[in-house]
Amino acid sequence: MPIARSFSAVLALWMFAAIASAQQIEVLWLGHSAFRITSVTGKVIVIDPFLTTNPRTPAKYKDLAALGKVDLILLTHGHRDHINDVSELAKLTGAQVIANFELAKSLVTAGLLDPAKTPAGMNKGGTTSPLGAGIKIHMVPASHTSSIDMAELNRPEWKGPRLLDGGAAVGYVIEFENGFKIYHTGDTDVFGDMALIGRRFKIDLALVCIGGYFTMDPEGAAFAMREYIKPKQVIPMHYGTFPAINRTPAEFKAALGNSPIKVLDVKPGETLKF
Repeated sequence: MPIARSFSAVLALWMFAAIASAQQIEVLWLGHSAFRITSVTGKVIVIDPFLTTNPRTPAKYKDLAALGKVDLILLTHGHRDHINDVSELAKLTGAQVIANFELAKSLVTAGLLDPAKTPAGMNKGGTTSPLGAGIKIHMVPASHTSSIDMAELNRPEWKGPRLLDGGAAVGYVIEFENGFKIYHTGDTDVFGDMALIGRRFKIDLALVCIGGYFTMDPEGAAFAMREYIKPKQVIPMHYGTFPAINRTPAEFKAALGNSPIKVLDVKPGETLKF
């Protein structure tokens, strides 16, 4: 009997460990600001799909089919390096698309998105759960501009104006089934209300732009994370894609100083589990 009880205990521990391992959030960085995030129940979210012409996206993922199932696409703003592949990816996967009100309307008007798969559009402060009640998508502010340049999207059939309204740039906080919270800053400068995002959501993992020129540089990003957001871990993004955004994670780490925030220096194509 003692042996049987011991075996049962070991088996129970093994099963518990296996279940715990399976119930992890998977984060795949695809270069620049593009991520594929898989929830503990297998729901797949892609953020800012700029892949086929992204210099930092691994060759495998320049074939959009390699992403597999996609349930939801989040767009932070309308610039080409954040929406370039949204139309094709949405058609391929049938994923619903979330964007700010004006950006969603403009993409539908331009024929880039199916209105049935693109709700009227959210705005800052809004929360939605299109993947079920267990996953909450919070749209939060960012300090940046937004527009759609149809010429850059290579749509020669488009006969309307070159620039379409992209609304306001935003970020997202994704709250998962197990309570884990991921904050994607979008393109942004440091702004004081980041402190409210940090206080309200208690971020576990922040995906943070550090490249400078168009967004926060490493020093600004370090200040924002250390003083305002205070996440447990950070993945730097939006750097090294183009010559102008040539700052590095090493500079970000140095700027953080002795902060307890853990910096995860991920390479495009690498996957982390949380």
